[in-house]
Amino acid sequence: MKFGKTYESHLTIEWRQQYMRYGDLKELIKQGVENAPSPLTSSDYEVQAYYKAFEETFLTECQSELTGVNNFFLEKLLEARRKHGHLKLQLLAYSREPGHTGSDSSLSQRAERSQKKLMTTRQLRYAYAEFYLSLVLIQNYQSLNETGFRKICKKYDKNMRSVAAGRWFVENVLDAPFTDVRLLQRMTIEVEDLYTTHLANGDRSLAMEKLRVPPLGEPTPPSMVFRAGIALGMLIMLLVATAISYWKRAPLEDHTPGLMRLFRGPFTWVIFNFYMAANVAGWQQAGVNHILIFEIDPRSHLQPATFLEIACTFGILWALSMLGFLYNDLIGVSDPYVFPLGLILIMVGLLVVPLPIMNWPARWWTIKLVGRVITAPLHYVGFADFWMGDQMNSLVSCIVDHYYTVRFYAISWLRYDRVNNCFEPDVMVPITMCLPGWFRFAQCLRRFRDSGSKSMSYLINAGKYSTTFLVVLFSTLRRNSEGGYANTFSNPYTWLFLSSCVVATIYCYLWDVIRDFGLFRIMRGERIFLRKQLVYPQAFYYFVIVENLVLRLFWAVEFTILYHNLMTPYNMRTISSILEITRRFIWNYVRLENEHLFNCGNFRATRDIHLAALNPRQERMLESMMDESDGVSNRRKSNERIRLGKEYF
Repeated sequence: MKFGKTYESHLTIEWRQQYMRYGDLKELIKQGVENAPSPLTSSDYEVQAYYKAFEETFLTECQSELTGVNNFFLEKLLEARRKHGHLKLQLLAYSREPGHTGSDSSLSQRAERSQKKLMTTRQLRYAYAEFYLSLVLIQNYQSLNETGFRKICKKYDKNMRSVAAGRWFVENVLDAPFTDVRLLQRMTIEVEDLYTTHLANGDRSLAMEKLRVPPLGEPTPPSMVFRAGIALGMLIMLLVATAISYWKRAPLEDHTPGLMRLFRGPFTWVIFNFYMAANVAGWQQAGVNHILIFEIDPRSHLQPATFLEIACTFGILWALSMLGFLYNDLIGVSDPYVFPLGLILIMVGLLVVPLPIMNWPARWWTIKLVGRVITAPLHYVGFADFWMGDQMNSLVSCIVDHYYTVRFYAISWLRYDRVNNCFEPDVMVPITMCLPGWFRFAQCLRRFRDSGSKSMSYLINAGKYSTTFLVVLFSTLRRNSEGGYANTFSNPYTWLFLSSCVVATIYCYLWDVIRDFGLFRIMRGERIFLRKQLVYPQAFYYFVIVENLVLRLFWAVEFTILYHNLMTPYNMRTISSILEITRRFIWNYVRLENEHLFNCGNFRATRDIHLAALNPRQERMLESMMDESDGVSNRRKSNERIRLGKEYF
């Protein structure tokens, strides 16, 4: 692989603008070669003057890039040193607590006296793991930039038949602040030793297992891709067999309503999982750091192939359950309704049972996230929390289907004379439909409270989700009062329902494209209706603008079709639910891209470490620790480093 591609694939995405512009410098060299005067048509003086001027231009650009790299590196290094000192104060104070072994130094004793609020063991492990990751990213920044400067200087000398760039590299880059690895190495070793001693009970292998960061740009293991491929092939064959079986061996007429309603919820969940696999693959391909956005530990995140394998597993279970329902008499099962029950129980078991299969840490993260969504008013709401709340809003039909399933098996199972009636709406159906909207409504109110009532946007966002309550309310009143009017348009609740749908559509659409997507920032020129920074192709954003509006307006198509009795309500609801999760699937791409650009603008490449504020005495101690760790104040050029620099060329 050429270095240019390696360079792009290994850099820290959120710091992309702070790396040396290898591609631009490479293009500059190419233009310099193409625009060079021919010795056959130009004098020697003109040729030499051109190369001299171009050399000055190129080295000026290199010096400008070097200055930017040095400044950013020193900024990150100072930030790392301060965090290191702060964490060391916390750790040394923690180590003096009863039951912990720690240093007997005066620094540890002073830290114990000065710390009023100590971090817990879990907090310290999390903070040190994230801090260690930040050190690895800074080291990667050092290595890539140094290699980039070396490669571009070598390329310049090769194309221009010169030694000026190599000389500039030795004189400027090898002694640049960002190439000094000693302080970072010292901090890295000290973090490893402190973690081993105080947080891993002296077990260094355990400490390194917790601190170890997977190599940047590591490809998906072939075994994982193979398993996902096998599962996908099995699923395709089973789906074909299911479709043929349903066509050739249709279920009994009495069983059809139950079959369709009991299997739609799990089928929607299977499709949603396939969309998630595609989302993760698309984010990785586009360089959107979803791992950081969701604040997932990069040491245990899921690869797209794993998502695909999970989706295929659920799909295989769904197809096998459907085949069992259709062929229950041939396999000796008298009651076909045991198959959808078994499907639900197995899928729930695979989600919640803490067995070392299907990536239990990821499943536990999902369970905790759903729990945080449900209990939104009680704690701080992060990006992953309201993202999950938005997914649940698109899965309303799936949630209602599972409510019907629970009601059927709890009340009507084995009483086949009531199979059809048990799927009719009751008072809990509109309540269930309002729950996802309520979760997001409560999250917005909590965010408004945590912001100190300074950001009205949270209240405006809460108003968006409150329109869900109106739509569900008027829809329910319209359905319950439909029999008392000559036609649906004579029913006043029909007009209230349509009005609430129009308001909700406009409200939600404008919030999507303006706030969630960050579009309509530019109102003229080539990027009209878009914004300055784009990750995906420009045409994709115009597609999203139109697609989001069309799918949000699908309720009007659904209303028209049902009014003219062109399709059954159940089939219409199935189509609309699949289209809604499709809209959310596309929404996920742009929403996370917008959040990713926010992280890039703030150069945020690791999860935040929340440290308590220091008092003046602790500030003086921290400054003293930083001064002691500095070692030397000035760095001087050495003949050994110059010799190593010459070996580059």
